[in-house]
Amino acid sequence: MQVLGIEPVGIYDNFFELGGHSLLIAQILNQVSEFLGLEVPLLYFFENPTISGMADIINRSEQSGAIHPLKVIDLPAEVVLDDSIYPPEKSTELVVEPAQIFLTGATGFLGAFLLQELLQQTSANIYCLVRAANIQEGKQKIQQNLEQYLVWDEAFKSRIIPVLGDLSQPLLGLEEPTFRQLASEIDVIYHNGAFVNLIYPYSALKATNVLGTQEVLRLASQIKLKPVHYISTLAIFESDAYAGKQGIKEDDSIEHHQGLYDGYAQSKWVAENLIKIAKSRGIPISVYRPGMITGHSKTGVANSNDIMSRLLKSFILLKNAPQMNWIMDITPVDYISSAIVYVSMQKKSLGQTFHLVNPNPLHLSSLIEVINVLGYSVGQIPYQDWQKEILEVVKHLADNSLSPLLPLVVEKIPGKELTYLETSSMASQSFDCQNLLKALAGTSILCPPVNTQLLDVYFFYFKQNGFIEGNIEITGGV
Repeated sequence: MQVLGIEPVGIYDNFFELGGHSLLIAQILNQVSEFLGLEVPLLYFFENPTISGMADIINRSEQSGAIHPLKVIDLPAEVVLDDSIYPPEKSTELVVEPAQIFLTGATGFLGAFLLQELLQQTSANIYCLVRAANIQEGKQKIQQNLEQYLVWDEAFKSRIIPVLGDLSQPLLGLEEPTFRQLASEIDVIYHNGAFVNLIYPYSALKATNVLGTQEVLRLASQIKLKPVHYISTLAIFESDAYAGKQGIKEDDSIEHHQGLYDGYAQSKWVAENLIKIAKSRGIPISVYRPGMITGHSKTGVANSNDIMSRLLKSFILLKNAPQMNWIMDITPVDYISSAIVYVSMQKKSLGQTFHLVNPNPLHLSSLIEVINVLGYSVGQIPYQDWQKEILEVVKHLADNSLSPLLPLVVEKIPGKELTYLETSSMASQSFDCQNLLKALAGTSILCPPVNTQLLDVYFFYFKQNGFIEGNIEITGGV
């Protein structure tokens, strides 16, 4: 009641249905730790989001002396694509120049730039799946997102068509006649929508990331066959089987899943395996796996809610970064969006997989050197010391901008004595992108190097928007 600010709250009431979210969970678990001396991992709360469920965890831990293990998800068993999803018997020739494009995730960060690029590089109408009460609200949400990232152009307004639906629902939340009409009109699909959260469990992400992908494939296969350009993630390689592997290739097998510990990576691994099945059934699909998507290389506009933005802010605030063997894949969003759209328009790219990473990533220590050249004094200290510092700083911040980092910095991965950041793919992996570079050869689409020029653009944007300096007030010593 105290954390949610509502009453009464029953012992069987679901925390999330009452308006709870991950930041409030952290407050609850901190109180449990202070009053009971029991460290309950955040993931356990998702599995038991009621007072009764938490009481059961606490009682069992007191009796056994340990937290009861989480239920292990059988990921291969989750890879089941509906038997009805097959190309139509009478397949027509694929459209070379699409007139109607379907896009998911248009109200996200990458989605805004994909939408802009599709509007600029094609003459098609872009049908954007959006959750809204009505068409007008849907238009406003899309326009506000484009304005937020400085890519709104009034000239393209008439070509943006909201589709009121929900990726997590059967038939994308559409009535069957509407779904079938859309299936008959659309020429190509860009499936970029996903629920991106690194601390939520698989169960919380499955509906959107897995079942939503299945419904997109259903749309692609009904009435007429449509190519699907699927935006995946490099997080699918977080399995222990790939730990420390250098130069993971675009065509390498993704069969390994053991050790995939966060729900997002798990859900995207299952979804990409659904994509594999769909390809084997004859649906034309290309897969794009972005790495660390960062701000626009010219305007600096960024998603200040992502990990990289928050890490950069933490380095500046603490004047320290951790001493970690991290490979920092800083890949500007404009490079990623322009590369996806260009490659997707080349017929020979269908069926291929592409890694959208910076061909010249920086080691963390080199990144810190660049930051120092820009006038910021940032050193490096052992991870555990940095962890303590960030915990202390968050207590005194006037905003909550670094709070979402805490679960990644502090939470121990079940079965391991390491936090998410300590085992992140940033730590040791590198990714080959030869398929992408070959497809882009001869074009002007080049990934900017990570140097003082690029970082200066980013920090200028952060300062203008008060993200680094203007909105921060330390109310106590650290």
